[in-house]
Amino acid sequence: MIHYRRKEHPNAVRVVHEKTGEENWIPLFDEETGAPFFPDLMAELDAIKRTRIAGLMLRRDWGQHAPWPTRPNEDEVDLTHMSRKVKEVIRAAGLRDELTFTSFRHGGFTEAGDAELTDRELMAQGRHKSPKVLGKYVKRTMRQVAKGLRKRHAARTNHGQLSE
Repeated sequence: MIHYRRKEHPNAVRVVHEKTGEENWIPLFDEETGAPFFPDLMAELDAIKRTRIAGLMLRRDWGQHAPWPTRPNEDEVDLTHMSRKVKEVIRAAGLRDELTFTSFRHGGFTEAGDAELTDRELMAQGRHKSPKVLGKYVKRTMRQVAKGLRKRHAARTNHGQLSE
């Protein structure tokens, strides 16, 4: 709870990358429009924050909405419980069984690639230190290929117009 809308960052949430320990303050509002990026999630988190001053941000959408235990001991990280729960949710939603907890990270990066984020923007979002790993996360899609072809075609067309 202490990383969500802190006094010094009232319009952001701090996310720490589990593998690298890198932190990233994620803006909650679009600075150009003022619209929230995550309105439904923010409403839930704001409600939780009104009644709790500390604790996990992960919560169940069923039962008592209690926090999700992810660390069995203070010095260990164990996300197997969460991974099993994610698999249950995937199956209950009728999604492809080959999807996993990490599929959503890969899918989000591929979606960002389709949205034409630059390597620097992708690295900032995922707190990667090197663009080398982006190929692992940003899958090539037909949409990306088609956009590249349109850009090449536009460049050839503009170049042809300039030479006439």
